[in-house]
Amino acid sequence: MIDKETLSKYRAEVIVKFINIEKIINAIISQHYFKRVVLPFYLEVLYDEYFTFALRRRILEKIIKDTNKQKVEDLNRLNTIRNYFAHCDLEIFEASDKEKKCGKIVDPRAIEKAIDFNRLYSEFMQKERGVLEYLIGLYESLGGVLSKE
Repeated sequence: MIDKETLSKYRAEVIVKFINIEKIINAIISQHYFKRVVLPFYLEVLYDEYFTFALRRRILEKIIKDTNKQKVEDLNRLNTIRNYFAHCDLEIFEASDKEKKCGKIVDPRAIEKAIDFNRLYSEFMQKERGVLEYLIGLYESLGGVLSKE
């Protein structure tokens, strides 16, 4: 069982790290089609709240014709984990758990089980660095330059 404070910390970290992944995917898309990051396209199209991750991923797969299947699978898994942290919070208390401060947050894919957020967080952290490094390498291979500023 995970306490609420730790879960909140994990949620914030996973969501922020996934936002960074989406930013680099946006930069890759702009770099591929325009040979540079075009700010109006980036902000008005790619950054739009209705421009879904699924669409970003699909365009990215078209860009990387020699698709590194493992990195794409890892990227998809990171998105799934991000969705668990962002959307799953239905806490269920059993009748015998009245004294407990934390119930279980049910897994939408297996409602008889609780989500193991500690395991998901560890898995996310383990995969995130490799995916981010792969995406940065792809961006740079397209001529993009990252600034430390």
